[in-house]
Amino acid sequence: MDPTSLERLAALKRQLPQKLPLPDQAADKKSAQRQPMGRHPLETTQDPEHLFEELMNASPDGHVPDHLLRRLRGLEQQRAEGAGDRPGLPMGDREQEQYSLFEALLGDED
Repeated sequence: MDPTSLERLAALKRQLPQKLPLPDQAADKKSAQRQPMGRHPLETTQDPEHLFEELMNASPDGHVPDHLLRRLRGLEQQRAEGAGDRPGLPMGDREQEQYSLFEALLGDED
């Protein structure tokens, strides 16, 4: 190539957009650690008995957040409403009594 062509090529190169900087590999590892791979059983289980077990296992001091108690109540309520169509499944008063005992054990006063 002649010198004039080389100068034009260099000028065009300066006008082209620059490469984006590569992301820091350490930052990628940190962000990957922050994002959970899967959801916890407390968020996914639809069985109220299994959810209760998970709550007890997850809480070393017996304290359970209110939103999880509401989720447990909702699941048991859905179960009770669905069991109304199926005879032979004891629901209702027994579960309400269990909730009362559970809240008394936790010291939760609504």
